[in-house]
Amino acid sequence: MIFLRATLTLKKASQLFQRGCAWLILVLSVMTLSACQFLPYQAKPIQPETNTIEFRARNPNSPQFSNYLQSNGISPSQLPIRSWDRDLLSYCALFYHPDLDVARAQWKAAQAAQITAGQKPEIGAGGRVENHSNNSNMTPWTYGMGIDIYVITAGKIEIRIDRAASLSEAAKINIAQTAWQVRTRAIRSLLQYQYNQQLIALLKQELSLRQEIVEMLQKRLDAGIASNVDLNNARIFMQKTEQAYVTELGRQPALLAALANDIGLSVDTLKQMQLPSLWQEEVTDVPQQDDKSLQTYALQNRLDIRAALARYEAAESGLRLEIAKQYPDFVLSPSYVFDQNDRIWSLGINSLLTLVNRNRGLIAEANALRDVEATQFFALQTRVIRQIEMQQATVSSVKENLKRADEVLTVQSQRFNQTQQQFDTGVADRLELTGGKLEILIAQQNRLNLSYQLQQAVIELEDGLQRPLDGVFKLPNSLQNKVSEQR
Repeated sequence: MIFLRATLTLKKASQLFQRGCAWLILVLSVMTLSACQFLPYQAKPIQPETNTIEFRARNPNSPQFSNYLQSNGISPSQLPIRSWDRDLLSYCALFYHPDLDVARAQWKAAQAAQITAGQKPEIGAGGRVENHSNNSNMTPWTYGMGIDIYVITAGKIEIRIDRAASLSEAAKINIAQTAWQVRTRAIRSLLQYQYNQQLIALLKQELSLRQEIVEMLQKRLDAGIASNVDLNNARIFMQKTEQAYVTELGRQPALLAALANDIGLSVDTLKQMQLPSLWQEEVTDVPQQDDKSLQTYALQNRLDIRAALARYEAAESGLRLEIAKQYPDFVLSPSYVFDQNDRIWSLGINSLLTLVNRNRGLIAEANALRDVEATQFFALQTRVIRQIEMQQATVSSVKENLKRADEVLTVQSQRFNQTQQQFDTGVADRLELTGGKLEILIAQQNRLNLSYQLQQAVIELEDGLQRPLDGVFKLPNSLQNKVSEQR
């Protein structure tokens, strides 16, 4: 009888052991199957040589860029591009400049943070198996298993999602902000490069005229009908003109390289493009200095203001999150133990109670950060108003100066026509005629400088408004798409 009882006990223990092994195998199988869904690591090394080759191979007449232009409303009849205008050049910069890829990558990271913010805590699981040497004729095995379930209170997950969404929106707006900055830099560099070209042409003409004057004065000095003082003064002016001409000529390669860099192309590629002349697009639609609608537009539509609002909303959500953390989260820990024929069920509850500090320090910090964002937003609005006012005043002032320069040029042209008539009739000599040409050339240089200043002022005003004054060019709607993968 004792032998039979011992046999039954051992048999039952063996069954329990086998059952425990079966559970263990089941858990391991579930974990193995779950591992099949794990994302593998994918290496993505940077290859500087490949990037260099890709940069030099960029072609503004490529099929990829043509498709990009057509998606932004450019007619297929204009392709391939033979003559570029400022809008086409802007699209070229938006397609090729790497700053937009950086902004897109930052937005992708912010989107990934949204996924992380919405994830709920994983359920923890644990188990144990024990063997007792002194089992008193019972099974020597003890099996235990438990799980941890995290309970998040006070809507913390939803608040984290709101905060991440606001930061993602700010990063998305930053793409458009970067695109506008890329466009502005490209137009500004084009203006500087073409101003340099036109100034070189005028200085070359001036140098030629001053050389003629020096030669004529030298002949008069040799003939005894001119003073050495007049000749020396003429030589000084000629040397100054020559120095200015050489200086501007030396700046041309650097300005061309800067323009290529701001567009995102190589210098060799840019040299093959027929660039637009900004001076063929005279500025006519210049707003009045007292036009307050521009300030209102800027305050309501500027991208940096919209991004600042999104960052303020993120700071607001951060404060809500710290206030919600006053309410503790819980961990429910149900478990089951089979301890030598004794089945034990238990339920544990763990929590970190905030009874002492009540999270006051982090709440105060989050509140201060919200005040910082609010202060920065109001300071940004103030800067925008002051910036638009100054830019409007600059445009109006330069426009008036340009008007007076046109009047001076008209007067100089009339005086030269009189001198030309006098020269044709033999009343005026060639020195007077050459001096008249020089006066017109100096007036043309003055007008060129003022026209350059007006173009600069208009570009700065457009940058302050973040829209063209003519309202024609619009940023692409698909700025978030990574066009670099289509190159």
